[in-house]
Amino acid sequence: MPKHFSEPDSPAPRRRRRATGEDRVFDNGYDPRQDFADSEYGQGTYGQDAYGQDQYRDQAATRGQGTGYGQGNGARRGSYTQTPYVQPPYAQDPYAKGGHGQQQDPYTQGAYGRQQDPYAESNYVEQEAPGAYEPSPYTDDEPRRGRGASSPRRQGKQKRRWPVALAAVLVVAVVGIGAYLFFNPPFYKVSVNGTEQTIEAGTTVQGIVDKGLATPTAGNLIAVDGSVAQQGGGTAFTATVNGADAQGDQKLSAGDQVQINNGQDVDEDFTETTETIPHGESGTDYSTLASYYNGAIHVYSSGEDGEKTVKTGNVSGKTVEEVTKQPTDAGYSSYNANVGDDKVLALTFDDGPWPNQTAEILDILKENGAHATFFQIGNQVAENAEVEKRIVAEGNQVASHTWDHAAGSGQGVNMTYMSADEQRAEMEKGFKAIEDTLGTSIEHVMRAPGGNYYGSLIDNLKDIVDVEVGWDVDTEDWRRPGAAAIEQAILSAKPGDVVLMHDGGGDRSQTIEGLRNALPKLVQEGYKFVTIDQLMAYGK
Repeated sequence: MPKHFSEPDSPAPRRRRRATGEDRVFDNGYDPRQDFADSEYGQGTYGQDAYGQDQYRDQAATRGQGTGYGQGNGARRGSYTQTPYVQPPYAQDPYAKGGHGQQQDPYTQGAYGRQQDPYAESNYVEQEAPGAYEPSPYTDDEPRRGRGASSPRRQGKQKRRWPVALAAVLVVAVVGIGAYLFFNPPFYKVSVNGTEQTIEAGTTVQGIVDKGLATPTAGNLIAVDGSVAQQGGGTAFTATVNGADAQGDQKLSAGDQVQINNGQDVDEDFTETTETIPHGESGTDYSTLASYYNGAIHVYSSGEDGEKTVKTGNVSGKTVEEVTKQPTDAGYSSYNANVGDDKVLALTFDDGPWPNQTAEILDILKENGAHATFFQIGNQVAENAEVEKRIVAEGNQVASHTWDHAAGSGQGVNMTYMSADEQRAEMEKGFKAIEDTLGTSIEHVMRAPGGNYYGSLIDNLKDIVDVEVGWDVDTEDWRRPGAAAIEQAILSAKPGDVVLMHDGGGDRSQTIEGLRNALPKLVQEGYKFVTIDQLMAYGK
């Protein structure tokens, strides 16, 4: 059934009906186009008049692309072209300039008015080409939608949209705040010394103490002399968080295991100065052999000052002194090292080096973690260079036992029988042999053959010899009393003693056996075995 031209519908069907002419038929079946076609204007001379072209055939005029007849509201803006009006041949057309007058055409701008033509396409919105303007159903005096004031319908929609938007914003805000509080709660629980406590977010370890959730006792400030300089002057507390050490400014998290303990003592700061300890003049009489046995260590010196440090507490003002270098009195000194409670022994071996016996002794020392000092005959060193270097490489000390054991005028046992020049040559050659083999200098420590070191010999050698070493325990292994006797002699030594044995000068198998049996027993008793240099470091 044909639809009335004014019935609302979508633009697309309207365009289709306008193209086919459907919407020109009224509901009662009347078709004005047919009525016009049957008239003299449709069939006669004026069958091709401007009205036919304008109304039914020539659609370009109504779309803004034709002559002046297309200037109505239906013409599309932007595509309209002004065409000069040309006087048509049918100027006597009663619907043009006839007796009816130009404004009587019921289908153009006649009595029905400019906007009353039910067929005018200017009443419909048409979208023919991209970028073209839509035809407006309003007159020039009416407001046009999308150009100026909003339509009532659009205003109503806008009024209905803002409450929805506001509600959406509120929902998002509530969800966001809830999520934030979930992941960042203002309060949470921790364990403090095994007790569950509720704390504010951002609380530190120090804050736990400040709030009284733990009450540790501060440590003390300790003076330089070990007394208490200030009660509670130490650290305020010690703490761990989840088993790891923590400082006071560490922030706590939910579920942390906090352990807060008492503070620790702290030593006070101090000022340290170094002072000199003047040496003395208390030399021992060394004119006879008797002075030799006053101690195992024999030193002749022109005197050397010692040093001490003095520490003064910045808070307590107390002072303590510590000797860092013992003074050496001018003259000759014979003494034993002051080892205190340390269980140390100095094992010594004379008359080497011998290639096999010295090597076996080195093996025993190494097995027991022991070190020793080897007093060597200078003229035997070069031919036993390999074992000589091994002695030093394994942490032992080498010293001189003269060049040839005081042979010649010294009768192989007493340098005091020798001339002054012979005495000096004996020691200078002995030290040089060792240093040439090792390729380095050594401390000028020596042991005089037979222990004969006294009188003018000391004066003559005081610029060559730094220290002469005797003994406290003589195993008399040179007599070969048996391995058991030698073992017992070694075991009789006391802390700080110097023990005399031999690795050369004859068969020393008994010495080797006695040493192998004795050392493990001394190790079990807690003894350690040091060199002469290490023993002298203990001081007098």
